[in-house]
Amino acid sequence: MFWFVSLPTLLCVVTVSFSEPTTCEDSQKACSVIACGIPVTNGTPGRDGRDGAKGEKGEPGQGLRGLQGPPGKLGPPGSRGSPGPQGVKGQKGDRGDSSVTETKLANLERELRSLEVELDRIKKLKALCAELQASVATPKNAEENKAIMDVANDHAFLGITDEVTEGQFVYVTGGRLTYSNWKKNEPNDFDSGEDCVCLLKDGLWNDISCSSSFVAVCEFPA
Repeated sequence: MFWFVSLPTLLCVVTVSFSEPTTCEDSQKACSVIACGIPVTNGTPGRDGRDGAKGEKGEPGQGLRGLQGPPGKLGPPGSRGSPGPQGVKGQKGDRGDSSVTETKLANLERELRSLEVELDRIKKLKALCAELQASVATPKNAEENKAIMDVANDHAFLGITDEVTEGQFVYVTGGRLTYSNWKKNEPNDFDSGEDCVCLLKDGLWNDISCSSSFVAVCEFPA
């Protein structure tokens, strides 16, 4: 038999025998199973609590990493830093190729010696005739040119040169030419070393090297 007793604050459910009625208090003492509760209704939610302390950083995840993003915009250039310490002196390099320079120098020396020889030859020709109180023959017209040809009877030096200015032939005694009888395609300054003039057997002129060996005709004043 079940007895339900309503109390102001407790709800009790008891199990007793069929012999006689009993009170709730007696039931609480005698019953082996008692269930009591306070009947309530749902109220309004309470306020949020305070945030807890920040936890430690977790381990990286095991999934695939995403692609690296594009580089950001270039920032403004920084200020120039102070110069660093001087580095260690390097080893001495190999000697440069001076063969080209040496070849050019040798060529210039040969040209200089050749010019010195030519000038010396002209001076000797002038000196030779000067000792005889004469000068190296310089034809001023066709008649004089033929007369020198007849006397020489061979190739002969004339008192004409362009040693001062290439291509401008003058008399060794001074003054520009007033007469010439050049062979065809002459003067050509062959090999850049022809500063003297030779009278050929046929009376024509050719520019030659002053170091050549020919006779010289001295011309005496009338």
